[in-house]
Amino acid sequence: MTPETECTAKAAAVFLAGKKKSDDVAFMLERALAALGITVGDQDAWPRLTGRASLSGEPYVYLGTVPVATALKLVDTLVYAHSERRRRADALDARGGARDPRREPGTGCAP
Repeated sequence: MTPETECTAKAAAVFLAGKKKSDDVAFMLERALAALGITVGDQDAWPRLTGRASLSGEPYVYLGTVPVATALKLVDTLVYAHSERRRRADALDARGGARDPRREPGTGCAP
C-alpha cells in the first residue's frame, strides 16, 4: 500500500467512525421523539433527522427544519422535565437529603 492510499484509507476510516457515531445518536433521538409522539419523517412533525460527519470525522446530527407546533411540544416537554427535576431536588432538600451542587441555581451547570 502506498503512503497516499494508506492516508486515504485512514481518513475514510475516521470519517466512517464519526458517521456511525452520529447515526447512533440520531437513532436514539428518533426513539426519544417517538416516545413523545413525534414521528421523524412526517412532514407535519419532524421532516428530517440524519446523522452526519465532517471530513475530519467530527460527528453531528442534522435536525432539519421543524414545524413550530413540534418545536413548541418539545420545548414544553423539556421545561416540564426540568421543573420535575427541580421539584424532586427540592423535596429531597425538605427531607434533609444531600443536594447536588451542580443543580444550584445560577451555576450554569446541570447534570
